[in-house]
Amino acid sequence: MDDISVKKWRYASKEKKNQLNSTINRILKKAFDKNENDFWRFLDRVGKKAEENGLTEDQLNHLLN
Repeated sequence: MDDISVKKWRYASKEKKNQLNSTINRILKKAFDKNENDFWRFLDRVGKKAEENGLTEDQLNHLLN
């Protein structure tokens, strides 16, 4: 995640964070409703895309905390 996105998340309102969490939850629910193998392939694709965009595991952990 780039610095701009990190700052936007940090200063986002509680409402905006809740909206984003809701969207992520819907995506995950849809993925879980499918075949479990599809879910893991989905996570692999998301992870690869995040890496391509410069998101590191440390940055992700920082955002989640």
